[in-house]
Amino acid sequence: MIKIALCDDNEIERGILKNIIEGLLKEIGYGVQIFEFSSGEKLLRNYSRGDYELIFLDVQMKQLDGIETGKAIREKDAQVEIVYATSSGQYMKEGYDVHALAYMLKPYMLEEVRETLVYYLKKYDVEKENSTAAMLEVTIQQKKIFIRQRDIYCLESMGRVVSIFCKNNVFKVYARLGELEEKLDSEMFLRCNQSYIVNILWVKDIVDYDFYMPDNKLVPIRKRDKKEIIQKFYNKRNETDTHMEKVF
Repeated sequence: MIKIALCDDNEIERGILKNIIEGLLKEIGYGVQIFEFSSGEKLLRNYSRGDYELIFLDVQMKQLDGIETGKAIREKDAQVEIVYATSSGQYMKEGYDVHALAYMLKPYMLEEVRETLVYYLKKYDVEKENSTAAMLEVTIQQKKIFIRQRDIYCLESMGRVVSIFCKNNVFKVYARLGELEEKLDSEMFLRCNQSYIVNILWVKDIVDYDFYMPDNKLVPIRKRDKKEIIQKFYNKRNETDTHMEKVF
């Protein structure tokens, strides 16, 4: 499920873009949640990193314009992709200043929106809605968060808090590890200890009783079941058709 925010003070143009995005993504098999905002101020209100994967920002809005809104977003979230839209090309330099993914001219053209979405999907190798490696849904501070399972390299439980380590972030969730394990893709994840689950796609090496993960993190393997767990790891690794070079 891709979370997309549309920020435009023109309700008609915002509605047109929403219909185009929903239609295109449904056509090629992707799920989407679209959140609409009529001003930069409303978008920034209660904004947290990870709320959205992609934001379409109108440049020419009343009060806080799209450029200033984009700069404010970047202070909070370095990962979200921003697409600028305007009826004039004079703001393209400012768009580059916030590392915008793309720049679209109004009125919206179907093919231009399609090209932008396809570029985003390819850049992040986004899984389709019916993929077994979809999203993990968790609740953080009463907000539902969707984490791409392929991006998770391990989960670590300490008491009632589970830390979900991803390639770009660490999410802390109040939950039991077993509850999250039931939601994970069983072909991709392996329970290797009472307090740890690893994503086999991210295991770089096995050192003694530990899985060697990105960021030099070591995940312990349960000693009494070491041989069995390592064999499960190799079985899963052999079964998957994922190319490791794409992950690393």
